[in-house]
Amino acid sequence: MAARKLPLQPQAEPRWLPIVMWHGMGDSCCSEYSMGAVADGIRAALPGVLVHSIAIGGNTAADVFSSFFGSVNAQVDFVCDQLLSMQELQGGYVAVGFSQGGQFMRAVAQRCQHMGPKMQVLVTMGGQHQGVMDLPGCWQPAHSNSTPSLYCRVMQELVGFGVYSWLVQGRVVQAQYFKDPYQLDSYLQRSAFLADINNEVAVRRHAAYRDNLASLQRLVLYQFEQDDMVVPKESSHFGWFNGSQLLGLREQDIYIQDWIGLRQLDESGRLLLLHAPGRHMQFELDWFVQEVVHKHLAVPAAGATPAVGAAEAAGAMAARGTAEAEAAAAGVAAEEGSDGRARW
Repeated sequence: MAARKLPLQPQAEPRWLPIVMWHGMGDSCCSEYSMGAVADGIRAALPGVLVHSIAIGGNTAADVFSSFFGSVNAQVDFVCDQLLSMQELQGGYVAVGFSQGGQFMRAVAQRCQHMGPKMQVLVTMGGQHQGVMDLPGCWQPAHSNSTPSLYCRVMQELVGFGVYSWLVQGRVVQAQYFKDPYQLDSYLQRSAFLADINNEVAVRRHAAYRDNLASLQRLVLYQFEQDDMVVPKESSHFGWFNGSQLLGLREQDIYIQDWIGLRQLDESGRLLLLHAPGRHMQFELDWFVQEVVHKHLAVPAAGATPAVGAAEAAGAMAARGTAEAEAAAAGVAAEEGSDGRARW
């Protein structure tokens, strides 16, 4: 008797948009005590979701090293190419950046959104969006060896040597988002990363950065209430100390003149400035799942039935518009590669 063939079952469509994470200084993509635990928490909260944790380099040591040394622009280019090659992301994705990974993930949106894949929501946890005006402290994960602290000490020594020297700007990650209010001319002339993604240099201001960031369905910025690592901590909300006073986001030209799309996001209700309890990156996983994952990262995939708690995110997706990014800014544009991406 011939065996009866069972009908093929259609493959289930993904219920949630994939989630892409970028870790912070001194960490790695998949440490079981930090990003690995966060990724596992997300998967447990959103069964079936794809979580991609960005790693720079071929192993854990290289990934940690790259969080202290190297070109941030080259790292952003690498991540843009990697995400573009991932078939799973072609229907869109949600991103979350931790500490410096927040502004790096924002750079991915600003520089590469028009090429795809489309980032729908960006959440940053304690990011330094207006840079730091003092060196970050040395953080060392539990159960780790002493290597990150060694890297951190070397980084601090190099930054102390001359934060806006070409040598340091080209090699030390933290120097590339160091914003000294007492050396603004040097910062604007020599900042290798932050001045560019914040569109602060008038002669090379990119309209595409504004259009790309403004195409997000939601931008969620968390500031840690007792943050003593990010100086000033308000940088997580684009706050900046100008040498005499602390300015909030809406008091600055980056918002008033809408250099990168923050005003568009704010006026349409798509910019959220929120607070997280505790010191820098010292959140409880249960809090993160309840307040961040369920409220902001749980975005239903196209055609999926929204789950309870994800209705707000689904509404944001339904309102999604398209924005055609301009290839060059007014004034002096960056050189472009054959893929249409600006090169630095």
